[in-house]
Amino acid sequence: MKPSDETSGLLLSDQDQETNAFALSRIYGQGWTVAKRMLASGNDVGAMDASAQNPHQGQEERSRWESGFTDAIESLDHRITVTGRKSWRRINKT
Repeated sequence: MKPSDETSGLLLSDQDQETNAFALSRIYGQGWTVAKRMLASGNDVGAMDASAQNPHQGQEERSRWESGFTDAIESLDHRITVTGRKSWRRINKT
């Protein structure tokens, strides 16, 4: 989705509340996706540095992206500790 000419170049704080909430939800999802891709590629959870991967400049945007990133990692940790249920697991390719 390409931003319209009216909203491109604006900070989230300059946009209306509904647009801001939508944009922040997309940023959260981007952080979640990066973490899941890193986990799927076999990267060690302890070695992941969210701030180094975060592409955003604004504090609000950086915070929301990092929330998505850490929530994705925490959701994996929770799924692995639940016994007797199906869970998403990494496949180690040798």
